Amino acid sequence: METLRTRLFGGKHSAASETIRLRKRKSTLYSKERCNTELGTGLLGPNTYLIMFSVTLRMVNCFLVQTSFVPDEYWQSLEVAHNMVFKYGYLTWEWKERLRGYTYPLFFASFYKLLQIFKKDTVQLLIWVPRLVQSLLAALADVKLYSMMKRQENAEIATWVYFSQLCSWFTWYCSTRTITNSMEAVLTSFTLYYYPFQGTKTGSSLKYLALTAFAVVVRPTAVILWLPLLFYHFWQELKKLDLLLYKCLPVGYVQR
Repeated sequence: METLRTRLFGGKHSAASETIRLRKRKSTLYSKERCNTELGTGLLGPNTYLIMFSVTLRMVNCFLVQTSFVPDEYWQSLEVAHNMVFKYGYLTWEWKERLRGYTYPLFFASFYKLLQIFKKDTVQLLIWVPRLVQSLLAALADVKLYSMMKRQENAEIATWVYFSQLCSWFTWYCSTRTITNSMEAVLTSFTLYYYPFQGTKTGSSLKYLALTAFAVVVRPTAVILWLPLLFYHFWQELKKLDLLLYKCLPVGYVQR
């Protein structure tokens, strides 16, 4: 058989078989580099350096902003938290009439309680610890905003969105303050990251619904933003009954 093949092709086949090599495909879809980029190799994932930069920037932001903006950053959060832990402090009429929820002040009260337990409840720590915690949350919200835009669009657009967020003077002025508006902005960034936008696979209905419910509990006016998005999600969801039974009802039961 080999002799016949040699006669028919005149030895060309054997020469060609020595020179022809199969091309090695360099697919980037499942490459090691792409996997490392998507999953991240650092302790904080693919955005390790971005998180470190954002946290550092917001901490500097916190120490540079030393003015007063609105009374609510004290009377609707820190003063209430102080009263919850140390049993003294002035409460405005909304709290006496029980018109406001204690979710946001309770968050800071937990840190005040830790300071009290470890006997570190000095004036300076009582002032700066809540601000620093809020700064950390603002930094994580910045990173979530970047990650959301990167997954929905691309890295270039995400970079410009992140840059615009950092350059916003009003964000710089308010993001580290202990007011419910700042916490609402943080929760909005996190919730949008998990929102099931059409054409993306990054959304988690249970996570975004839980964050939405928590945002409304912290600041009831957040329902103005999320009500249209909730209706849109329900309208484009194919398994509407499953969404109500296995996602909405459990979240509503926990948040009640």
